[in-house]
Amino acid sequence: MKYYFAPMEGITLYPLRNVHNSMFEGTIDKYYTPFLTAHHNFHFKKREKRDVAPELIQGFDNWQEEIVPQIMANRVDTFVWAAKEMASLGYREVNLNLGCPATTVTNSHKGSGLLQDTEYLDRLLYGIFQETGKDSLSFPSISLKTRLGFSDEKELEELMKIYARYPICELTIHARVREDFYKGLPRIDAFKKAVEEYKRNGGKADICYNGDVVSSEFTKSLSSQITDNTDNADHSYYSALMIGRGLLTDPALSRVLKGGEALKASELKEYLRRLYEEYEKFIPEERNVIFKMLEHWAFLDKHFKNSEKYVKEIRKSRSKGAYMAAVNNIFASCEFI
Repeated sequence: MKYYFAPMEGITLYPLRNVHNSMFEGTIDKYYTPFLTAHHNFHFKKREKRDVAPELIQGFDNWQEEIVPQIMANRVDTFVWAAKEMASLGYREVNLNLGCPATTVTNSHKGSGLLQDTEYLDRLLYGIFQETGKDSLSFPSISLKTRLGFSDEKELEELMKIYARYPICELTIHARVREDFYKGLPRIDAFKKAVEEYKRNGGKADICYNGDVVSSEFTKSLSSQITDNTDNADHSYYSALMIGRGLLTDPALSRVLKGGEALKASELKEYLRRLYEEYEKFIPEERNVIFKMLEHWAFLDKHFKNSEKYVKEIRKSRSKGAYMAAVNNIFASCEFI
């Protein structure tokens, strides 16, 4: 089983990827970047270009395959341009975002907004693969990240039929529809049906499951719910798990899923220290570095017993000294669980 670090806007940037890979090396097979928007003027924003700059990648044995830029596009020409730009930097795979549920994205007919118009989606993919197929050596492999539909899981049948027509290298399916956003239980039965429909229509790509992979207990439950008619394990339905919030809560989760040790308090403390140091290089103002760290602390209180007042102290900090003191205090005062 392979494990991927999901793209999360504003969070899974190169400082986090570098630090996580250095501390938990060998536990993540691919890191997906937050999406890069392929604008109509064929230009990436400065922060987007910096996030995929090869010179800022540290500690990866084979970053060209271990890091996958995700592209947000709704036109053939802009996606093809963006994919070629990533190939010129050395990346060997790009991912087309068909899953982002944010209203600002879907209203722009991007992300999961493309799932509303399957005729347009089919033409988009046809055009992309027609163009990239003309000079395949100049382009990276193309994977897709999708949902089961926009508002109804019944939409999955047509979507899987479309995806099966094209030579994508991997299909990641978030087991929700767009209207679910990230709420409610993942639609496991619908995910299973989606994979069956994809394969029934001749789809050959590897399948990656995404949605609420937050613990080893969940993965065991997922495996028990998804089996094939020959009683083989879940591997016929998916060969990889994409993890987002689960890894922000527990940076060692993929190690645990591979049969390794659980996260130690000393590891988490070191992980947070190194993240702060890297964010200091990335973000010029001290207050903004702290705000970036607070995005991580939104997921971390579960590790500390009776930690409410200590977490509140961290959230109130507005200087490096106050933040560091508050972090030291929670590790010194609370039982790590």
